[in-house]
Amino acid sequence: MDNNVHIALVHLGCARNLIDSENILGRLGAEGYTLTGSVEGADVAVLNTCSFIGPAREESEAAIQKLLKAKAAGDLKSVIVAGCLPQKFRPEIEAAFPEVDAFLGLSDYSNIARIVEEVLRGRKVREEDGGRSPQGQGELLRLLQTPRSYAYLRPSHGCDHECAFCIIPAIRGKQRSKSVETVVEETQNLVAQGVREVVLVAEDSTGYGKDLPGAGATRLPELVEAMAQVDGLHWLRVMYAYPNAFPWRLTEVMNSYDNVLPYLDIPIQHISTPVLKRMRRGGTSKSVRGILDRLRNEVPEMTLRTTVLVGHPGEGRQEFEELKNFLKEFKIERLGAFPYSPEKNTVAGGEEDRCSLEEAEDRQREIMEQQAEIHAALQKTRVDEVIEVLVDDSEGDWAVARSVADAPEVDALVRVADPQHNLSTGALLPVKVTAANGYDLEAEVLR
Repeated sequence: MDNNVHIALVHLGCARNLIDSENILGRLGAEGYTLTGSVEGADVAVLNTCSFIGPAREESEAAIQKLLKAKAAGDLKSVIVAGCLPQKFRPEIEAAFPEVDAFLGLSDYSNIARIVEEVLRGRKVREEDGGRSPQGQGELLRLLQTPRSYAYLRPSHGCDHECAFCIIPAIRGKQRSKSVETVVEETQNLVAQGVREVVLVAEDSTGYGKDLPGAGATRLPELVEAMAQVDGLHWLRVMYAYPNAFPWRLTEVMNSYDNVLPYLDIPIQHISTPVLKRMRRGGTSKSVRGILDRLRNEVPEMTLRTTVLVGHPGEGRQEFEELKNFLKEFKIERLGAFPYSPEKNTVAGGEEDRCSLEEAEDRQREIMEQQAEIHAALQKTRVDEVIEVLVDDSEGDWAVARSVADAPEVDALVRVADPQHNLSTGALLPVKVTAANGYDLEAEVLR
């Protein structure tokens, strides 16, 4: 290939999608292409799309239009569209955007360099999928796009649940777990690159390993324990834990290893039993409450993060108030709320007994306004505490860091006074909290 070819990658979507983007960049970099962070001046643009909900598809389609406009103006030679959108909606987007040079679904992207060569020769690529379907192999060629303080790692692809509102299994397929040995190798590879924190992400982390030969049950506790023993791994954080059939030995592992953080992201989606049933979540109000109570009881200083979905079919004002009152009572430390978006080809997509989108957005605002007060009160209790933080970045005279209680990108920050600019990305140190400033904390280096 011509090493003077400049390729820009435009990333959309979640942390799992970011890993796909890093795989694409790693493959292209290994083949000697020049990678650039800007579409301006690039020869080829690769767009990694998201299509989880309607607004995500709209964002992806708007990004395609923008890139095609640049191509029409002669500022780009080729546009490649990859990821979730062509994986699920290929016929529709091929018809809508015939000027795109290649559409690639989800794969290991081992063929991405060859496909770039094809489109630069003026050929349209329509049949190729970019490589093999993900089947649990390691992802070792990633070019990380996160600060070296942290990196994401997925132990599995896909999901076996059939939530009424969710299109992800239709996009990413059934769960396919990597072996424990493969995940440990990836962890070692990340640590060797200077990564201090590994954030475990999957469509369903607690389902990890059930599909492996001879397993039959989740192997997440075994996996986390094996990862915790990797030399040089300072923090290990578990995200996207499905609440039902929770593997309780995981709390033992959390308590046994200092680098396994007392933090768990466990999306409950709702607290009303009738709504949970309509969502096909498999739990009840009582079981969800019991799980969260037990987690707090079994892991000292546990920080819980969850997400809830408002406006789902079957959620009237009474069910919404039940959710709101529960969140006020339970005071979950970290929370995200989302308005329901009806999706075609989902069980709930065609159901009409739901509120309007405007009302769902109003409910989301109500939840988050309440949570802002809860969050502010919790943050104020931390003033004068000494906490450990991990530095991700810097802004002027401040180092931008996170505490054990804060996952990257979705939780709060700790801004550490650093007028001499002594703190670099990846620094792990104790600080004293001096103020709660809105959503975030301010701190000073412990003297």
